[in-house]
Amino acid sequence: MTGLQALLRVRETYIGIVATIAFQLIFFTIWMTAYDGVNERAEQLSIGLVVEDSAMGQQVAQNIKGSIPFAMEDYSSMKEAESALNERQINMIMQIPADFTNQIQAGKEAEIIYAINQANASVAKNMMEGVAKQLTEEINQALYPMQQSQAVEVFAQQFAQLPFEQHTAQQITTSVKTTVMNVKDHAVDGTIVKTNDVKGFAANFVPLMVIISSFVGAMVMIMQHQQAAQLVQESLSKWQLFLARQLLNVGVAFTLPFITIGLMHLFNIASQENLLSIYFFQAVMYLAFLSLAQVFVIAFGNMGMVFNICALSLQLVTSGVLVPKTMLSEGYKQVAAMLPATYGADGYYTIIFGGSSDNLLQNSSSLGIIIFVTLAIATLIVTFKPAPVR
Repeated sequence: MTGLQALLRVRETYIGIVATIAFQLIFFTIWMTAYDGVNERAEQLSIGLVVEDSAMGQQVAQNIKGSIPFAMEDYSSMKEAESALNERQINMIMQIPADFTNQIQAGKEAEIIYAINQANASVAKNMMEGVAKQLTEEINQALYPMQQSQAVEVFAQQFAQLPFEQHTAQQITTSVKTTVMNVKDHAVDGTIVKTNDVKGFAANFVPLMVIISSFVGAMVMIMQHQQAAQLVQESLSKWQLFLARQLLNVGVAFTLPFITIGLMHLFNIASQENLLSIYFFQAVMYLAFLSLAQVFVIAFGNMGMVFNICALSLQLVTSGVLVPKTMLSEGYKQVAAMLPATYGADGYYTIIFGGSSDNLLQNSSSLGIIIFVTLAIATLIVTFKPAPVR
């Protein structure tokens, strides 16, 4: 306890603790308030409409304007619309070419052209791609009855020229018309069932936000405690100092979850697990982050922060919150298995979106192994590292 008392008398110790709490508060406050209600503001995205066809194209355009929850801007030419798209005034261009009606009447496949600016936020791009598919599907369904009527009309005109009795010809025409009208444009319909769905756009970012705030907070805390340790190392043995730092790590790790859980409730982030499970998981995850960040600082001093910055980048890349782990190269998959963010992100997906509670237990076990290994490495480093000269 002598080492812990000595560290608690140094200002840098408290700076580290305050910093790790501040990162949780700052990240939650900024991310949750910024992303809250994003889906409800989808109508602020806009689509540029260029209608070059004066017949069916105009009718299609009118139907579209009343069916999608986005602002529609009419442009007289593609050049004008492309200029607005490049300046990011609109998010997509929908062009109905001049030969749209002619192609349909000729029985050919008409084309609608969608232009999406890729120099834009991923959410907007993905949303516009989905809208393009949806619009094409709706247009097909709207045009199919018109095509049916045209087909029946053409058949009736051609059949009337054949040498049949009027009554027989009328019966055949009626029968064909009934058959054609009963043919569905879609024989099979798809139903999408969203499992583990959570309302609110901001909830999707909680795993990423917790990973960033927790590891960056751990980095800053470990750096400040390293500076505090350097100030008191002359009056303590290296083992007293090492034990005191581990007690601080455990104390902060098991205190921080109260703040995290409180912030989740403050911003109405629903959880699918009980409070005790969330508390324990957050504590173990944060202790794993502290233990990992500590190894590099104990081994290399302040230069260890360079390795921690690399570890931050690796964890963001391999954690599965930005890109699914299965899409990574084999080398990065192996790296992911050794980093705590992988299990932290997976656990928080279970906490926020639901799933198997066994999954949360497995992730906690993996984090426990990382804590054990990193503490063992830190202990070996301290063992072979010479004590400071007093």
